[in-house]
Amino acid sequence: MNIRLNVFIFFTLLSNSAFAIEVIEPQELQTSLFKISDPDRFIRTLGKVSFAIDLSASHDDLLALKVRRSSLTLKDGRGFKSFGVHKEAGLIIIAGADVSHISIASVKGSNASVLFYGANNQIIAPHPNDIAVFDMDFKPVDFSYTPLKTPSSLTIPITIALDTSGSMAGHMDKVIKATKTFMKSLPDFMRCNLIAFNNDIKYLSPRDIHAQRSCSASTYLLNAPLKAEGATSLYKAIDAGFSSHPVLSKDAFPNIVIVITDGKNTVDYKWDLNWLGIRKRISHTKLFVFWAGNYTKGYMQGLADLEFVSTKNLDNELEQFFTSLGVSLSGLQTVQIRK
Repeated sequence: MNIRLNVFIFFTLLSNSAFAIEVIEPQELQTSLFKISDPDRFIRTLGKVSFAIDLSASHDDLLALKVRRSSLTLKDGRGFKSFGVHKEAGLIIIAGADVSHISIASVKGSNASVLFYGANNQIIAPHPNDIAVFDMDFKPVDFSYTPLKTPSSLTIPITIALDTSGSMAGHMDKVIKATKTFMKSLPDFMRCNLIAFNNDIKYLSPRDIHAQRSCSASTYLLNAPLKAEGATSLYKAIDAGFSSHPVLSKDAFPNIVIVITDGKNTVDYKWDLNWLGIRKRISHTKLFVFWAGNYTKGYMQGLADLEFVSTKNLDNELEQFFTSLGVSLSGLQTVQIRK
C-alpha cells in the first residue's frame, strides 16, 4: 500500500447519539460512518465524513452560474457532473464519473489543492481522466494529477481555541482527549496553534509561527492540566485566532480556526460581531465552532462557516466533528497547473 493514513478510523457511533448542525455556508449534509477503501481501486475512497467541509478559498456566484450553464467537457467529450471555481487564481476545475462536489482550497504557484467529494460525502481521489482544468475564458489548461498525491508544498495553519471557563469543568477531560486525537490524525504539513480562554486568552503554543510545530508533534502542549474557571472571553479568542497568522493572499489556503465552547461571550470586548466579520475576511479565515452547550440559534450572526451543536452525547459528537475536519484536511489532493 502506498497510501499513508493520516486519520483515525472510528468503527461505530452509538445509536442513541443525537446532534444538530447549524450551517451558515454552505448547506452541509449529515451522513454516517466513514471508511477507507481498498487503495488498489481506480477511484480511491479516502474517508466518509458526517458532514461536508467547504474549504474553498475564493468563489464567485456569477462565474459559477456561467460554468453551470456552459458546455465544458472532459478531454474525452463527456460532460461534467461537478465543478469548482477559484476566481483569484483564474481557475475552473470540472469533473465527471463519481465526483459530486469539488472544493478548490488554494492555488500556490502551479499547485492547486483540491478536495474531491463522491456520493454520500465520501472524500475520493478520482482518476485523472475524470477531471479537466480551464481558465476564466473557458479555455483548456494543461495539468497533471496523480491520485493520492498530497500538497507537500503547502503549510496549513490551524488555530484551536479551547474554552476553559468555569462551566466547562465537566467537559475538559473529554475535550482534551478528543482534541489530542484529532491533532495526532493530521498530516505533517499542518501547523497547530493552541489557545485556551476564560477571563482572558492564554497562548499554549509559541507566538512565533515559525516556532510552531506540526499538529501531531504539538499534542504535548495539552499534557499540562487546564483548569476550568472564570468567565468566557469567546470574542477575544476568536479575534486571536484570526490574528494568529499573517494575512494571506486570496489564492492561498485559508487559515483554519476551530473553537470549542459551551457558552456565550461574557467578557467585555471593545468591538462587535460586525468587526469580527471584517477581521475574518481580512485574515482569510474559515471558522468552525463546536458548541458543547448553551447554544442559541443565530448567536454568531453568520460569522462561523459551520457550527456543530452537541445535544446529547459529547464524546460521540466531538468525534464526529473532529473526524469530519480531519478527513477533509487530510484528503486534499494536488493538481499541478501548466500555464
